[in-house]
Amino acid sequence: MTSLLRDWLALQCPTAFGAEAALLVVGNSRHASAASGARHASRPPDAEPTARLSATVEAVLQRGQASVQEPSRGLDPTLASSHIAVPLLRDGRLCGALGISIRGAAPGDTKAIRQRLNVGLASLVQILQLEDDRARIAALLSCATNLLDHEELAPAAHALASDLARELGCERVAIGLLRGGRLRVTTLSSSVQFSSQSGELRELTEAMQEALDQDALVRFPAGADGSPQVSHAHQNLLRGCEAGAVCTIPLAARGRAIGAMTFEWSHADRLDGVRTARIGQLAPLCGPMLELMLRAERTPGERARAWLSGISERHFGSVRLAGATLIVAALAIGLLLVAPGSYRVSARASLEGRVQRAVVAAIPGYLSEANARAGDLVQEGDVLARLDDRDLVLEERKWQSQRAQLEREYREALAGQNRTQISILRAQIDQVSAELGLAQEGLRRTRVLAPFDGIVLEGDLDRSLGSPVERGDVLFELAPLDGYRVIIEVDGRNIADVRPGQRGRLTLAALPNRSMALVVERITPISTARDGRNYFRVEAALEAPGEDLRPGMQGIAKIEAGRRRLLWIWTHELVDWLRLRLWSFLP
Repeated sequence: MTSLLRDWLALQCPTAFGAEAALLVVGNSRHASAASGARHASRPPDAEPTARLSATVEAVLQRGQASVQEPSRGLDPTLASSHIAVPLLRDGRLCGALGISIRGAAPGDTKAIRQRLNVGLASLVQILQLEDDRARIAALLSCATNLLDHEELAPAAHALASDLARELGCERVAIGLLRGGRLRVTTLSSSVQFSSQSGELRELTEAMQEALDQDALVRFPAGADGSPQVSHAHQNLLRGCEAGAVCTIPLAARGRAIGAMTFEWSHADRLDGVRTARIGQLAPLCGPMLELMLRAERTPGERARAWLSGISERHFGSVRLAGATLIVAALAIGLLLVAPGSYRVSARASLEGRVQRAVVAAIPGYLSEANARAGDLVQEGDVLARLDDRDLVLEERKWQSQRAQLEREYREALAGQNRTQISILRAQIDQVSAELGLAQEGLRRTRVLAPFDGIVLEGDLDRSLGSPVERGDVLFELAPLDGYRVIIEVDGRNIADVRPGQRGRLTLAALPNRSMALVVERITPISTARDGRNYFRVEAALEAPGEDLRPGMQGIAKIEAGRRRLLWIWTHELVDWLRLRLWSFLP
């Protein structure tokens, strides 16, 4: 912007009767800060304007009228400088000033110089207008670019609200969108998270709905044009949020309203015609882009509703939509009355191993080591646990030493050909060998081994190390991995529909994306009570068990029980319950 003013001033100064210096200020004050929007340019470019020229321009900025300072009396007119400054007006508003210093100007030339300066400023006004249009278009494109940088609707709407609040100097910008026929506030520029039940948010929604109902921009206080508008909700919002001005504009896409944007300012004078015009230019650009993101995030139900609504409007129209809905409902009810379907008995199910073997302690002793726990996969011969064998080791050594001694005596008796002693020693050696064999067998039984390949169902002995165990105590329960049966708990109300040989499907909670075929094998005629109902145990076999199955897995089984009408399938449990209740109340 500053370079543009310098270029214009460089072209304009030579035409102004040979001006020796010039100062152009666009903004509030020559000494205004950059934050106030003031820009200035001087001629020559690197020279600081004189104090008199700056004072002349400052006087124009303060009074809004042209100012002329003639040279002091008594000075040579050809050597003294005259200072002339004129205001820069845009749409009747003061937005700057241009001042020049001319040496040797005649008193009668002042009026002509002012006219020439005003003509030059007219071209500058057009240039500034084009520059503002370019900046406005750039801001629009920047908002659109930031909006499209996000893939999801919520962050995109928040980025748009934040950009608009910064561009328009708003205290807060709110965006509301229509979802499921209801208007909901989607985002606030002042906060990422907010409560949809707050009173302030309800007032925002009512203000947006007020603008949507009128299909027009609604502002309060009203504009200078004085167009009639209903702004009761905007007045309530203004009182609730203690703002100075509020404005709401509807958002539309493809000829349909999709939501609204509400802008709030702390001071009423901030909502001028320029900002209102920019808001009117932003809405047609942002509406279609927000609608595209809103369509991408629709739920399947919302998409189906929109599709049906479009078909109804194209083929039936709004007047015949109710009649078409009644026809579709009647056809659906008739279909339910006569259409057959597959009746399936659903029940909770779990997997069990066909063979479950208990691994028990073979001898009494003390637990010294536990190598397996529930859930571990083991192979045949793996050591699951060990018992303390120190006493058995000592006993084995005792019998080994006694047998060695008797064998030495036996050899001596053989050498001496003492037949009686030989017979006695032979009997003693057999007795000691038997005791040694018992000790060695006890040592072997201190190791608890897996009888087959499988999985440990029960047994966690880590916290029982050192505790005594007796012969026959169950230490572990094992099941093989190659044979399972399905235990189905069928409700007593549906057990009459289940027969051996019926087929069904099983889906486990651990494998929800996989369904396995099963066949009912046996129905146990004993029920168990739980949660106020009776359940019968039904056993079934899997037709193709997988390698990733484990005993104890639970899921849902559905047993095919024949073909019935859809209406009976969906209502028979309720009808049976009502019949039972009615029979219990009748005398």
